[in-house]
Amino acid sequence: MATSTRAKVGERQNGVQSAVTVLEVLSAFVGAEQAPMLKTLAERTGMHPAKVHRYLVSLCKKGYVEQNQDTSRYRLGPASLRLAFAALSAVDGIQLARLRMPEFVRRAQATMVFSVWTLSGPTIAVIETVPGVLTLTVREGTVLPILRSSTGRVFGAWMPRPQIEPLIQPEMAQLRREPIAGVPTSVAQADELFADVRRRGLSRVTGQLSSIAHSFAAPVWKASAELAGALTVLGPAGQFDSSWGSPHARTLLQCAAELSQGLGYVGPDGA
Repeated sequence: MATSTRAKVGERQNGVQSAVTVLEVLSAFVGAEQAPMLKTLAERTGMHPAKVHRYLVSLCKKGYVEQNQDTSRYRLGPASLRLAFAALSAVDGIQLARLRMPEFVRRAQATMVFSVWTLSGPTIAVIETVPGVLTLTVREGTVLPILRSSTGRVFGAWMPRPQIEPLIQPEMAQLRREPIAGVPTSVAQADELFADVRRRGLSRVTGQLSSIAHSFAAPVWKASAELAGALTVLGPAGQFDSSWGSPHARTLLQCAAELSQGLGYVGPDGA
């Protein structure tokens, strides 16, 4: 009995080794290439590939990891994304956005989305819709492309380049095979696009992500002057005024500024 008690006390103090190993395998995806091979994950954990494979099999069964049957490469699965999103929901910017978005939608008379940066890229955190105006197929937790979405273009314009580079290179490669009008296919074109976004203070797409929707997106800032997220307003093509000086664009900039102020940001002009 005493031995059993000591074992339980030791387990509470030292943790469960198998749980630590699971977390080490999952952590190996952080900072790795987009879809790492088993060999890469083994090297990053310092474990034998056979051992890593056993844990990956279990993680795949629970949806925390997925394996591409054609390439045998791995990626984080929907369960991992849900877990990450649960953690993100505690972020102050998301809490403030949830509180303010209904009022923003009323003012804009259009659907609005607040997105944050995750390891997977620009990720939708909050959606507030205008019933009957535009039906969205995306959900909270959806990861958006950087070059084809107005949301992604905000992150492309203001995030440190080393963080976006691993995401825009594969996207550009795909776009070179299947070009879309108004979307960069080279680094020079991407740099020009991001410079224009910074100059205007917001980004725009007019059907590049979805042929039925146009949108604007603007940055939201933390008190530290770091990017907190992107606020996006969108509506159906043909009804949504996507001219740069439109009421939708002006309202978006006002709402983004108010979110930034709510997070303690003080701009260059003191506002």
